[in-house]
Amino acid sequence: MQDSDKQDTKRLGEYLVVSRPVLQNAVKKQGQELKRGDKPRPLGEILFQNGDVSRDELETAIRHQRVDRLRRCPVFSTLSEMELAAISQRFSEVSVPPGTQFIVQDEPDPTLFVIAKGQVEVYRTTLDGKHIHIANVGPPEPIGEMGYFQGGIRTASVRAIDATELLRAEYNALSHYFEHVPRVAHEFMRIVDRRRRATEQVMAQPSG
Repeated sequence: MQDSDKQDTKRLGEYLVVSRPVLQNAVKKQGQELKRGDKPRPLGEILFQNGDVSRDELETAIRHQRVDRLRRCPVFSTLSEMELAAISQRFSEVSVPPGTQFIVQDEPDPTLFVIAKGQVEVYRTTLDGKHIHIANVGPPEPIGEMGYFQGGIRTASVRAIDATELLRAEYNALSHYFEHVPRVAHEFMRIVDRRRRATEQVMAQPSG
């Protein structure tokens, strides 16, 4: 599994027609919430609640950002603009705080994620509780792909190393693309095979 240090190229605010001072004020409020120990509200939510953008403007910006994030993902990068717009409707945004485990080894969870921002650690846990690091993964890579061929059962655990933004979709919402769109299926299988081999190589190493 290859690491990636690519970062999200555009923040949500760049998809909204608002002035820099308005954006700076919203970011400041996020910082204040974080300093108080509260969970910071998404930037778009702050702008909407302040009356700086309408609900339609916010939802349009989120859709455009989601399409751009999926376009950067190697699995979906060959799709046309119309195809990206269609498949983006099957995804939703998820924010994961640092240190949070969002995929649990051996548990059923038929979901694919695309990392939009942040870094995650993939690891296995042995029967005696030993933590085995597999890889760190970042944007714009998919995560949770191995379970697609395991009946939705997770083959490893994944936790957020830092504040992470993800896109998520159920496997069954994507099966048409994985099974009937050759260019998507080929890249998906390439990633699955590469990560399977990398995991087997790590697991085959003698324990220290």
